[in-house]
Amino acid sequence: MPPETITGDVITLKRLDPIYFKDYYAMFSPTVRKAIGILKKPTSAETKTFLSQRIQEVAQKKMLYYLIFDNKEKTLIGAIEIRDPSYPKGQLGTWINEQYWGKGRYQEALNLMLHAYFDWKENTDTVTAHIEKTNIRSLKAHKKYGFVITRTFEQDGKQLYELEIKKPNIK
Repeated sequence: MPPETITGDVITLKRLDPIYFKDYYAMFSPTVRKAIGILKKPTSAETKTFLSQRIQEVAQKKMLYYLIFDNKEKTLIGAIEIRDPSYPKGQLGTWINEQYWGKGRYQEALNLMLHAYFDWKENTDTVTAHIEKTNIRSLKAHKKYGFVITRTFEQDGKQLYELEIKKPNIK
């Protein structure tokens, strides 16, 4: 099983735990929701249900799910997950609160998470991400890390890129 905590230089990944639900809800800002295509603000109860389902899926080994903490402030700033390859909306899902954009946090979160995932799923060599064409910031961040666009498509009325990274290409 992957570690409870993965520490990097600027961020730390911690496994999802109910003690962080309130902090998660507080950091899931309108800017973040817009960037990842969630227009309606979820209620606290909806967020708790969503995160509780994620805990179950982690226990069933269907995904890895970590919360992202800023090392300097010791504050929850986002979340990152890699789901089973059969997930219809890409495997990688992630967000960081806009107050913490820049300074390498996202690149380090990707790096730590991809290493943990490929160590955990030894027979897997690819991770995919689906990014809305309008989310230029996310597209640039993934390409900077080494993801490549494999196709464009439409899903649920949205124009998307599918990107992938292969295990030998992670940093």
